[in-house]
Amino acid sequence: MELSFQLENNGSELTTLHAILVKLEKRWSLSGKTVMELNLILDELVTNIIEHGGCEKECVIDIKLIKGNSEITLIVTDDNPPFDPTLTPAPDISLPLEERGCGGLGIHLVRKFSDGCKYKRAKNRNVLTLIKKLPKEHR
Repeated sequence: MELSFQLENNGSELTTLHAILVKLEKRWSLSGKTVMELNLILDELVTNIIEHGGCEKECVIDIKLIKGNSEITLIVTDDNPPFDPTLTPAPDISLPLEERGCGGLGIHLVRKFSDGCKYKRAKNRNVLTLIKKLPKEHR
């Protein structure tokens, strides 16, 4: 099963993203927990693209979800300048909040809730591919 859709680089599109994932829960027989984790992953990525992507014009964010027998592959593609989130160092979450630097927590959450991540630059676009393993009861 496969679903592809586009979002604009606008914060209001996060509502659209959530609505698409809610519909997918029923269509693909996913648990609420899995949909919540997919939403968190995609929400963080889309928010980072919108807020930090550096695209000064309207940019399109392409999202493709592919459901296999045991996992969902998420492919997020955008037109922004090159940015490889796999190279971003993990934040030191052991420090007290007031001692932590700004940023990095969103990518940390993406890593925590996904089971694999790879980046490439193709046709002048960022392409981030993530894997989300499905619980055994949803395979």
